[in-house]
Amino acid sequence: MASDQTAQVASLQKELDKTRDLVKVLAERIKHGEANDTIYAASCYAGDAHNFNAIPQNGMPAKHVANLIEDIHLSDFNPLLNTSSYVNVTSEPEEKAVAAIGAQINIADASVYPASIELHDRVVNMIASMWNAPVPPKGGNYSGAGTVGSTEGCLLGGLALKFRWREWYKKKHGLSDQQVLGVRPNLVISSIFQAAWEKFFRFFDVEAKVIKPNLVYDKMAVNAHDLVSLCDEKTIAVVGIMGNHYNGMYDPIWEIDKEVELLNAKMGWQIGIHVDGASGGFIAPFQEMSGKGTPGPFDFRLKNVLTMSGSGHKFGESICGTGWVVFRHREGLASHVATTVTYLGGSSDSLTLNFSRPASGPYVQFYKLLRLGKEGYISKVENQMSVASYLRHFLAGLRHPSGKKRFQMLDGGDTCCLPVVAARLNPELCLHYDDIDFQHA
Repeated sequence: MASDQTAQVASLQKELDKTRDLVKVLAERIKHGEANDTIYAASCYAGDAHNFNAIPQNGMPAKHVANLIEDIHLSDFNPLLNTSSYVNVTSEPEEKAVAAIGAQINIADASVYPASIELHDRVVNMIASMWNAPVPPKGGNYSGAGTVGSTEGCLLGGLALKFRWREWYKKKHGLSDQQVLGVRPNLVISSIFQAAWEKFFRFFDVEAKVIKPNLVYDKMAVNAHDLVSLCDEKTIAVVGIMGNHYNGMYDPIWEIDKEVELLNAKMGWQIGIHVDGASGGFIAPFQEMSGKGTPGPFDFRLKNVLTMSGSGHKFGESICGTGWVVFRHREGLASHVATTVTYLGGSSDSLTLNFSRPASGPYVQFYKLLRLGKEGYISKVENQMSVASYLRHFLAGLRHPSGKKRFQMLDGGDTCCLPVVAARLNPELCLHYDDIDFQHA
């Protein structure tokens, strides 16, 4: 009996020794894998290829994961060669460090991050001042918010105008809260609107009343009279686009304001204007500062401009995902989209659709506004316009063997527009290929 027990113990001891040896080998392999500078020699990559459509059972060394993501990114287009998306693609080392700090901060939590909220509010104040918003009558900060791109800025501006219209329409027709919900409003806009407005119409049940600008006569800038003529008493607002993404033209906001003022006075309506400055919001002000501005005001200097939005990550030079919206005033406008949050250790207002989000956008925007200053932005815009002018005149000078111009220029020219070059193959040439073929050549 004792001999059997001794044999069992010896057998177990032998198995334990084997297990220890195996653990030692595995530990050495893990150590070897972690020591390698690349993922290719790591033991965790032995065997079947990984497609990572499911969470792996075991974790991986940090540098291997980072290396893997870098390799995946190699299949992307080079951001520095991206000339089509109107998004800033260059960053200084200090700027990247600032973005990394902001990535760890939930800008929605004012009670925990009050200094970051104050920084955010300072950026809103800078932008509102640049867009000539009226000084708050009771002092304090301007009414506005950092958003996730200009899309959220458009949605928030549109919602505030919709709720403002609803209150007016309910009172005018003596409707109850329930009855007015059955009335579908509309918004008047050019057909060259950005995708944000498609979301607004669909998500928030607003009818789009669209006018198609003339390419030949107006270079895609809307005719103010024709635009405003689409309005009726269910119109929540008219949208003017400061720099469309097709050819960079500005809608004549100053003329739209005059038409809206005449219509409101005649009909007893209260239609306002939203200025979509996704691209031009950080271009037109600095063109004006340099003495090369638009023929008239385009911002809150105009009585009927109630909301204005812009992309910080386009010509504002901030990190991707940065946007801004500014309201003319809080009462009866921004107040319609403001909510009070009390469950994070204090009470604070939220003016955005999304709640939790990183502070990287406001942080980098603050960095860029201080880094460049007005003179820096003026110089940057002049450089961008100069580059666009060079390309524009080069294309305009190209000739077909027949002597005719190779291209027909479609943009707004060298002033009072975005630094954008737009052209098409001259239709008079009757070529056997078109612009799309040329693009893919």
